[in-house]
Amino acid sequence: MTDAISIAGSALAAQTISLAVTADNVANATTPGYTEKQAQFVPMNPGVSVGAIVDTGQGVDLANQIVNLILAKTAYQAAASVFRTADQMTKTLLASV
Repeated sequence: MTDAISIAGSALAAQTISLAVTADNVANATTPGYTEKQAQFVPMNPGVSVGAIVDTGQGVDLANQIVNLILAKTAYQAAASVFRTADQMTKTLLASV
């Protein structure tokens, strides 16, 4: 169960960085010369991390940024669900002892 919590925690941390990159992209979409940045996720054992933030060399595509926000929201919801389930499992286990 601790692996599940560790994986969920790493996902939350990685998505937090990804959200910050997306926010920067949206905030600078009309800044002359600004190019879109992207968080590169790398698998860990267990979990995930942001290995690098890379410059795509392209202008900011706001539709792509909306997709990134939706993905981050979904990842946050999934990680929160893991935490809730682990909490319920722990309570059930302790109640049976």
